[in-house]
Amino acid sequence: MLRITVRADVGTLWFLSWIVCCHVSAVSSDDIVVACGGFVKSDVEINYSLIEIKLYTKQGSLKYQTDCAPINGYFMIPLYDKGDFVLKIEPPLGWSFEPTSVELHVDGVNDICTKEEDINFVFTGFSVSGAVLSGGHLLGPAGVEVTLSRAGTEEKLQTVVTQPGGKYTFFKVLPGHYDITASHPSWTLKQRSTSVHVSTVNAPAAEHLVVAGYDVSGEVRSDGEPVKDVTFLLYSSTVSEEGVSGCNPSPVEGADSGDSSLLYLCSAQSRDDGTFVFSSLASGEYTVVPFYRGERITFDVAPSRMNFKVEHSSLKLEPVFRVMGFSVTGRVLNGGGGEGVPEAAVSLNNLIRVLSKEDGSFRLENMTAGTYTIRVSKDLMFFEPLTVKIAPNTPQLPDIIPAGFSVCGQISISRLPEGMKQQSRFRVILTPRGQDKATSRSVDSDPQGAFCFQAKPGDYNIQVSLPDAEVKAGLALQPQVLEVSLLDRPLTDLLFTQFMASVSGKVYCLASCDDVSVTLQPVSRQGDRRTVALSGRSDVLSFSFDDVLPGKYKVGIPHEEWCWKQKSMEVEVLDSDVMGVEFRQIGFILRCSLSHAIILEFFQDGSKPENVGVYNLSKGVNRFCLSKPGVYKVTPRSCHQFEQDFYMYDTSAPSILTLTAVRHHMTGLITTDKLLDVTVTIKSSIESEPALVLGPLRSLEEQRQEQQLQEIQLRRQERERRAAGDEGGAKDDSPPIQEKADDLIGPFHYEFSYWARAGERVTVTPSSKELLFYPPEVEATITGDSCPGRLVDIIGRAGLFLEGSVSPALEGVEISITERGASAPLITVATNDVGAYSVGPLHSDRSYDISARKEGFVLSPAEGTRGDFKAFALAGVTFKIRSEDGQPLSGVLLSLSGGQFRSNLLTQDTGLLTFNNLSPGQYYFKPMMKEFRFEPASQMITVEEGQNLSIDITGIKTAYSCYGAVQSLSGDAERDVAVEAVGQGDCSLYSEDTLTDEDGQFRLRGLLPGCKYLIQLRAEGNDHIERALPKHRAIEVGNSDIEGVNIIAFRQINQFDLSGNIVTSPEHLPTLSVKLYKSDNLDNPINSVSLGQSLFFHFPPLDQDGETYMLMLYSTLPRSQYDYTLPQVSFSTAGHHKHVTLTFNPTVRLTSPQFSDTFVGFCLLTAAVVSLSVKCLTRMLLKAPTSPCPSPCSCFWQHTTTRRYEHRQPHTGLIISRSTQLGVVSPKFAHSFQLIPF
Repeated sequence: MLRITVRADVGTLWFLSWIVCCHVSAVSSDDIVVACGGFVKSDVEINYSLIEIKLYTKQGSLKYQTDCAPINGYFMIPLYDKGDFVLKIEPPLGWSFEPTSVELHVDGVNDICTKEEDINFVFTGFSVSGAVLSGGHLLGPAGVEVTLSRAGTEEKLQTVVTQPGGKYTFFKVLPGHYDITASHPSWTLKQRSTSVHVSTVNAPAAEHLVVAGYDVSGEVRSDGEPVKDVTFLLYSSTVSEEGVSGCNPSPVEGADSGDSSLLYLCSAQSRDDGTFVFSSLASGEYTVVPFYRGERITFDVAPSRMNFKVEHSSLKLEPVFRVMGFSVTGRVLNGGGGEGVPEAAVSLNNLIRVLSKEDGSFRLENMTAGTYTIRVSKDLMFFEPLTVKIAPNTPQLPDIIPAGFSVCGQISISRLPEGMKQQSRFRVILTPRGQDKATSRSVDSDPQGAFCFQAKPGDYNIQVSLPDAEVKAGLALQPQVLEVSLLDRPLTDLLFTQFMASVSGKVYCLASCDDVSVTLQPVSRQGDRRTVALSGRSDVLSFSFDDVLPGKYKVGIPHEEWCWKQKSMEVEVLDSDVMGVEFRQIGFILRCSLSHAIILEFFQDGSKPENVGVYNLSKGVNRFCLSKPGVYKVTPRSCHQFEQDFYMYDTSAPSILTLTAVRHHMTGLITTDKLLDVTVTIKSSIESEPALVLGPLRSLEEQRQEQQLQEIQLRRQERERRAAGDEGGAKDDSPPIQEKADDLIGPFHYEFSYWARAGERVTVTPSSKELLFYPPEVEATITGDSCPGRLVDIIGRAGLFLEGSVSPALEGVEISITERGASAPLITVATNDVGAYSVGPLHSDRSYDISARKEGFVLSPAEGTRGDFKAFALAGVTFKIRSEDGQPLSGVLLSLSGGQFRSNLLTQDTGLLTFNNLSPGQYYFKPMMKEFRFEPASQMITVEEGQNLSIDITGIKTAYSCYGAVQSLSGDAERDVAVEAVGQGDCSLYSEDTLTDEDGQFRLRGLLPGCKYLIQLRAEGNDHIERALPKHRAIEVGNSDIEGVNIIAFRQINQFDLSGNIVTSPEHLPTLSVKLYKSDNLDNPINSVSLGQSLFFHFPPLDQDGETYMLMLYSTLPRSQYDYTLPQVSFSTAGHHKHVTLTFNPTVRLTSPQFSDTFVGFCLLTAAVVSLSVKCLTRMLLKAPTSPCPSPCSCFWQHTTTRRYEHRQPHTGLIISRSTQLGVVSPKFAHSFQLIPF
């Protein structure tokens, strides 16, 4: 057992450390490596139970979390792996601690946890929060400086700046009284100070601080120059006058916002530099209107108005206001002295276009002097062009009046007569009233029947001319002539409609006719059926079909739930409406669907005369016609139980009445040899059915005796009544009749019943304090359509009882009753509050052994009395830790702390932990084990003097482990390799990691069931590992641990290869070289390679140190004759190899021809090439076959786009020739390639 115990006597720590070391070395790799613990400390009262301590890996994965003991802040975390971790305190938001985290390097030897040193977190204060709000709003500005000081002093303790939204927070504030003050250089503060009292929790400021307003500025210019004395008027529909300050509230003469919904607030004028400022505006929506007036005319300022919103900061109005030209106004009226025409489009020389306002006025801005043609357009109105001369001294234009209006209407054809496939275009004639037809005008309607005329004001007659064929087909319009008067506005609602007849009648119902419909179906021709739905509570309702063309029709009433005298009839429409069609109801149809044959009773309450009926109905659908409306009570009589005891059928809401039997009556009989209380428990196979307990039952014999006693009592009363009536007659001297009920003689019979569902399996279990039953339970299944009857027969016999007590009286002693020779107890009970127990009934023909036990006590049988025990108390607290299936849990670390005592024990195979010799007081315990949660998870207990407590703890498995090993390719164990499990899909938030042990074995704990993980080597911490095979292993966690997940690791080769090739013309290769520099020293190359005749280059291996290098290309070509750029590449030695491609494309400079220089240059170049070729060939022929390639000679030659390689195998001496596309020869074969001349 791992025991870590710390008391006030620190002198025993060396001895405890020796115990820990011995036990840690004895436990398996599955047990805890070390435990890390300490205290959360505070000089003020805080609630320790709100604080959590969490252990993270260096990569940020959560390994474990725990809470603190509520009495002293003690915490303990078990560690299962060595390595680097971070221990963090996570208190409630706003609480501050120092430190907030502690880095741990757990090596099992010298770390703070192994040395059992406390890790303490010290409380430094609460938080104080508040807000600076904008007046009348729930949010406020950022950037306000807020200061915290002690109440009544000027000492500034902390200063913060508000965040977006206006919130601010002070941290590390200890209990006390404080003042809070806000300030800002340009904003007006309405409430600038408040106070706060901090006690034992985070504290909010007593009041919000309030900003009254923010500064809003703008600028006005003309041709780039500032303009002074421009007035800017401020309006708002949401902010009142109290919300602004620092501006002139007096109204400005001649200024108008143009919007009556806006309230004038104040004004400001531009200064010499063209700027203007509203110094304090409350948050809200505003409109600013510029106003700039000269002596005789108002100048235009653009924009003419600007809407802006002040939120929670200063505001600069954009764009800049600019002074433009002058303005002129005019009006569009519907007649001389008439009303204004709104939204009329006024154009100036076909360029400027404005719309008139509601009163017909319009404004032309940015005008210059000149002569203009004004044209006005407006739907349904017609205007003549107007030529005017505009100047600054004529700011008002003459009124514009329309020359004419539109006269428009619609010909509405609801239904086309037979033979007409589509609506025709109709001729419409407009005739001035009082004039001859020669002045008439006509137009054709469009295919939809719309028509329009243009006419001057006056009186007119309008009529439609119909073709003869359509008139004969039954088409007619109404009215024949429309008389209209055109005054000062268009006419657009003229209407000609089609004439059609109607068919109407009445429906007579026995009750309300609501929800009844009537149909109309053509008989003499094809056509759709029309339906009219009737509504109303009356028993007589009228119906009508409108827009009916002439012909024969069938009128019907499709209400299948009622009985009708006549369901349909034929009518004919000629040249008038059809009226008087009648339908009469004679009853209500009831459909009844039955699952079983039953007797059904019908009863209508309150009917006169009484309406009652009893029917023997068969299984299936039955149909009735009820003669009266109303609500009927329908009651089934049967040995079957239906969904309801009775059903209500309302004729006003007809439906199919479905009666489905849901239960069937079954009975049972229990026969006993003794008259005792008998209880029956009936459990159903249906999970939703609760267990039914019947009883105590009364036997049939008791019921019969009670009935006999009642009969005897009635007969005695009858004799006494007769005797009292015969007092005057002859005296009866016969002795009185003595009657008594039959004696109760066994056997006794108990009957019970149960309503069961079809197919239900019921388990009947009888019980009694003194009886045993044979069989102890009976199962029965309900089948078939008939009633089940009696399905259960049980016999009951009297049993044996074992009783005893514990002295002194001790509650909760476990008493076990075991059959003689059996290995497991038959029954286990606990003593009651007086230490007594009773067990039974038991089989009287068997022998039993009685034993007693209680943790913390010694119990021995009392002499001379079977079943009694004597108890002797022990001191301490015993914890019984078991799994869900009742098995003991080993490896659980249980922490118990209180006062100056704290102890941590690790359970062994028994799952029991005992803490002895505890001082009286309160203790806090918490069980901990990876992959388990415990009930209770933690608890405060009180230990009294001499008391011995026993506490049960249940461990519930919540996660599982993955076992495996990491080995080299040769099978050697790889120790200290970081292995991780990374969750996939919905489990991507979860990960676990561990290190392999000396044997390369690993165990990944805490894998959640139902999750998929990738088991792989961790990228961090495995610098000595190059790669793994496989790269990862996919697993899916079920309800058990996973084993055999093995990985092969390949160690890192700390070498970096650098190669490259040049893309250029072959004649430039001899002039090129490549130099390698470190990025921090570009003056001194660390290596250099000349190209010669090879397009490929390779540097000696570099260290794989992650350093940054620079590769540069150099050329000896004279820049006086060539233009070119030299490429350079930067790279890092992370990885194993880097291949670089450099491009070199020089161009010849365009200079005046000088034959001598060119010729000399050519000769020199030719001589160099020849000399190099001879040297190269000579060196290759003289070199040994296995020597490296002579540099700068190339080991391959190029022809068009193909390279040929010659490879000499060192062990055979054979030369292998092959050709390939342009590419790079691998550096590791470069030593064995030789050039063969052709």
